[in-house]
Amino acid sequence: MLIALLTDFGNRDWFVGVMKGVILKINPNVNVVDLSHEVAPQNVKEAGFILWNAYRFFPKGTIFVCVVDPTVGSDRKIIAVQTKEHIFIAPDNGILDFVLSEVEVLKSVYVENKSYFLENISTTFHGRDIFAPVAAYISRGVDLGELGEEASFRKPEGIFVEASTPGDYIGEVIYIDRFGNLITNIKPTADIDGEVKIKEYIIEKISKTYADVKSGQLLALIDSSGLLEIGVRNGNAKELTKADYGEKVFLKVKKI
Repeated sequence: MLIALLTDFGNRDWFVGVMKGVILKINPNVNVVDLSHEVAPQNVKEAGFILWNAYRFFPKGTIFVCVVDPTVGSDRKIIAVQTKEHIFIAPDNGILDFVLSEVEVLKSVYVENKSYFLENISTTFHGRDIFAPVAAYISRGVDLGELGEEASFRKPEGIFVEASTPGDYIGEVIYIDRFGNLITNIKPTADIDGEVKIKEYIIEKISKTYADVKSGQLLALIDSSGLLEIGVRNGNAKELTKADYGEKVFLKVKKI
């Protein structure tokens, strides 16, 4: 059994280590791995995109514990979701939307049963006091139905912009990686011939690789996630364009 942790806690403090300690104290036989702890603080969409990129590559039965929780301690709900392949535990704040837009949900519950929490629950560290022990108990065989009442579920829509025919599409930047590449929610369904515009910058064609353009030149390509990405060969597209999360991106598909 595998538990994968995704948080915005960073690695400087004790938060991640303590979560692992809680898990292993309850189930010493489970394996715990780090998906990422460098999500920008409180950036729920960034965390959701990282999870979407990663989950399908993990073994069947993996439990994903997602703690990017700006309203921790409030009356927000915590949900546990079971799909055909995996289990996800997260605040009910949209962090799972990317994943849930494309998987079949078998069961979804609110995490409410304090029998599976630590005894003393802080208002600021539910990762330690709720998420970690709940994940550990699930890894020991506790059924999601024991955690709480069934959660209402509606499949998220409009997460990606499917560019499947010639025409004009409008998307936005949903992720910026450490290289400054601008990843959009535009999802071409095949090789395309098109033009991309972001702010005042126009990219006249879709490249196959970064090597298709000169060093320092802006380009657009379809990345390893199947999404339209804007980058700079040997440079930083975020710095060049001054674009940020939510920046509109325009794609004109000429032919497919």
